[in-house]
Amino acid sequence: MLTGTFANNLIQMKKSITVGIALLCLWSIKAEAQKSEPLKWLVGRWKITTGNGAIVERWSWINDSTFQGKSFFVKTPGDSSLQETLELNFRKGNWTYQSLAYGQNNNQVISFPVIYVGKGEFISENPTHDFPQRIAYRRSKNNLFASIEGKRKGRYAKQNFDFILD
Repeated sequence: MLTGTFANNLIQMKKSITVGIALLCLWSIKAEAQKSEPLKWLVGRWKITTGNGAIVERWSWINDSTFQGKSFFVKTPGDSSLQETLELNFRKGNWTYQSLAYGQNNNQVISFPVIYVGKGEFISENPTHDFPQRIAYRRSKNNLFASIEGKRKGRYAKQNFDFILD
């Protein structure tokens, strides 16, 4: 049988450990939820109108560590073709932008580790990819500015995509 003081100390220690574990769990859940917080500005349906139709990029928030995107070319309402599937995911402590551009790279996913996340923007790079080597997104109010850049056939090239919130 335990003595009164020892038993009380043991009970108090168990309570302290339980409270500590509960606080650690809450902190962990909050930390997980905050992973995606700096990138939630990406979510939405973004559009560029061209003379031949529209480019639409749609981003969804899947969970605390994954965003998924799809890029379509819309010739007329009801006549669209999927151009690219995209994913922005947080794995092993790092964000990665992944692109599967149909008809390119043998229809394989190409990964671009994210090197910078700021307020309303991110930059990803893959220096070993043929083109582009850098992909950047930046949001300003109802605009989404995306760009791809790098060396193409030995010369620097850059292409901008200026979307509006649709």
